[in-house]
Amino acid sequence: MLDVLAYVLFGLFLLMVPGFLFTLVLYPRKESLDFWQRMGVSLGLGVLVLIYLGFVLVQPSLKMLTLVPFVLAVFGVCLLFALISYWRGGLEVAIIYERALMRKISKLRPPKPKPVPPEEKPIPPKLPPPPEELPTPPEEKPTTPPEEQPTQPPQPSEENRESGESV
Repeated sequence: MLDVLAYVLFGLFLLMVPGFLFTLVLYPRKESLDFWQRMGVSLGLGVLVLIYLGFVLVQPSLKMLTLVPFVLAVFGVCLLFALISYWRGGLEVAIIYERALMRKISKLRPPKPKPVPPEEKPIPPKLPPPPEELPTPPEEKPTTPPEEQPTQPPQPSEENRESGESV
């Protein structure tokens, strides 16, 4: 099954590419033909190029109508057409078509997920630091309530000391 698919794709390549490059040689400006006209003309010119290559390769003096010489001849003609179309400025049309094709292919890809705005992002809970990193509170002197503080006996005033009176 895969070999049949490979042959079909290879045949379409051999049929379309020489004709497309030949249209770039004949009509090097984008305004000359629109996309579908260019594809139709390239299909017809591709068939024409392949017929003429087959006719040349089947000549009794060459006797080279086998797969490998035929494919090499098609690639040689494609290279010749590419060089001529580059010289005439037709490859700019191919670049325009390539960019348009890549834009269409990129639209077929699934869109990238949209980033969540910062206000909608969940805030992770803050975990307390491990016990080693907990700040130690400054050492405080134990204070006792005023009722429990021991009362000191009143000191005798200087007059009472001199007179020798005690309280």
